[in-house]
Amino acid sequence: MTFPATFLLWLMAFSCHARLHPHRYGFSPLAHHARYMAITGRIAAPVAALALAARLNGVTGVLIWFASLSIAGLCMALWLASRHR
Repeated sequence: MTFPATFLLWLMAFSCHARLHPHRYGFSPLAHHARYMAITGRIAAPVAALALAARLNGVTGVLIWFASLSIAGLCMALWLASRHR
C-alpha cells in the first residue's frame, strides 16, 4: 500500500511542477492563488510521501520512495511527451 500512495504523491508533485511552467509544457498560465497552491503541492507532496514511506516501512520505505519517484517521473514524462504530438 505504500507504493501506490507515494506514487500518487509524486505524480501530484510532478504535475504541480509542470503547471508552474506553462509555456514550456503548453499549459495556460495559472492565476496568482493557483500558483501558490502549485508551489505548495510541489513541496509538500514529496515530503508527505517520504514521511509516509519512512514511517510505515523504515529503510525499505525510503527505497520505495525512490522507486516511486523514478516510475512517476517516467510516467509524467511519457504523458507530457504524448501531449506534444
